[in-house]
Amino acid sequence: MNTTLPPRLSILIATANGELSSTLAATLRRLGLTNTRTARDSAEAFRLLSQSPHDAMIIDHAIGPEDGMTVTRRVRLNAAASNRGMAIVMVSGDMPSEQTREAQDAGIDEFIHLPVTAQILAARLESAIAAPRPFVVSPTYAGPDRRREEAPIEGQDRRTPANRGPKAT
Repeated sequence: MNTTLPPRLSILIATANGELSSTLAATLRRLGLTNTRTARDSAEAFRLLSQSPHDAMIIDHAIGPEDGMTVTRRVRLNAAASNRGMAIVMVSGDMPSEQTREAQDAGIDEFIHLPVTAQILAARLESAIAAPRPFVVSPTYAGPDRRREEAPIEGQDRRTPANRGPKAT
């Protein structure tokens, strides 16, 4: 399958489910992405993230002992983390829409409802890596701009220039 993703991307797969981890790694290999590491729980994910930079993390919502949203929030809000701005794609088998919204509010870039296909995985990674949304930092949130469309701002625009999207003035 053709993809615009650079083959040297470093991707961390963080899931306690060994079958899902193997499936994701095999799918990434089919996409030409072979620089992957695997974490079986959130503690191992943090250890691997502290050892080297990664371009992306694919995290299972139910990774344990901390859930994927907590892990994402900790990564995003750590101003000293070298992986703070990496693309984060969350996967989950069954997640209500309000939890999906909570995951976006934690700072994920993209979401995949299982089962996953190579086309869906490639599309989500390309969206998060090749065409990322502006990275926003505030006291309570760090991550991709959650707005998917430009809308006029009512009142004073309090965003710093670094936190403005490409069309904002």
